[in-house]
Amino acid sequence: MTSTACMVAVDVGNTAVKLAVEQGDAIVDHSIVISHTDWHQSAITWVRDRLGCKDMQWRIASVHQRAADRLVDAVRIAAPSASIELVTHHDVPMPVAVDFPDRLGIDRLLSAFQARRITRDSSPNSGSCGPLVVIDAGSAVTVDWVDGAGRFCGGAILPGLSLQSRALAMGTDALPQIDWSEPHQVRIPATNTADAIYAGILVGLAAAIDGLTQRYIESWQQASGSDDTVPVILTGGDSLVLSAHLRHAHHQKPNLVCRGLLNLSSR
Repeated sequence: MTSTACMVAVDVGNTAVKLAVEQGDAIVDHSIVISHTDWHQSAITWVRDRLGCKDMQWRIASVHQRAADRLVDAVRIAAPSASIELVTHHDVPMPVAVDFPDRLGIDRLLSAFQARRITRDSSPNSGSCGPLVVIDAGSAVTVDWVDGAGRFCGGAILPGLSLQSRALAMGTDALPQIDWSEPHQVRIPATNTADAIYAGILVGLAAAIDGLTQRYIESWQQASGSDDTVPVILTGGDSLVLSAHLRHAHHQKPNLVCRGLLNLSSR
């Protein structure tokens, strides 16, 4: 390893911190649950174990301010010479067509930025790119629209799988909370309570995502007169669970936020 500065991309979410570093031609990812008391130290250790750089540049995108502050403090103590950048929408080279840009979740914007970059680079038409739908399935699920001019045009926000399950368990007396980390077969109609909750939340969320995606595409087709296929990009911690239940054709792309952070300098 050389002693040149190395980039560390960090996506601080509501329940987990995702990291990514470049090792040769590959990008290595890692995820740590924030509920662990020493998660910030685990993040620093993971990075150090994979990078032999003397100097590091930490590029952080956060929707969880307290967790981000804790990580920044830990990095400053562990690596005083490290460069730390807290990324905002001003740093992302994507026009934003929403009412309040300063309130836009940086994770949504970075996912859209990276999804458009992937779609543009894979386009057969000299790098041109039409509109696309970007779905990020995490604690909250976002279904966002990027228009043909490359503008982030907003979208919809829904509670994710775990959040829905937790709300149902807390708001009722007898309904259990579902463990989404355990493999489970969807049965419709379900013949027991746990299966009914699992099917209702999972298939219901997938149907909501499909419905929003269809509305975006139909609205664009009516306005543009085009019947071109609109790419749909799926990312997020629950993307694997949801993917099998989505009716729209889509491409799964891991950790779009961190990859967007890594690519900001090469835009």
